[in-house]
Amino acid sequence: MNSKIAVITLLFAFLSCTNYYNEMIDWASSIPKGTSIDSVKLIQPDFIQIDWKNPIIIDSEARYRIIKIKNDNDLLKMGNYLSFINDRYQGRFAHK
Repeated sequence: MNSKIAVITLLFAFLSCTNYYNEMIDWASSIPKGTSIDSVKLIQPDFIQIDWKNPIIIDSEARYRIIKIKNDNDLLKMGNYLSFINDRYQGRFAHK
């Protein structure tokens, strides 16, 4: 009987943890194109961490990697980036 309670408790604990992956997508999609990088930094939610210090520069585009999403259990382990040109938001970029 105790093992059933333990399994149910673990299952409940696992299911009650919010996976913020979809919220990250919603947040990134809601940022208007052309928003300044400083404004994006100000509205960054607590459930994600972005590597603002090490952008990946491709031509005139700077991509900042989202390095942590709270309770992320994305099975594909996608890499997510915020894209900026001239310090103006262009959108979210994701790849495997």
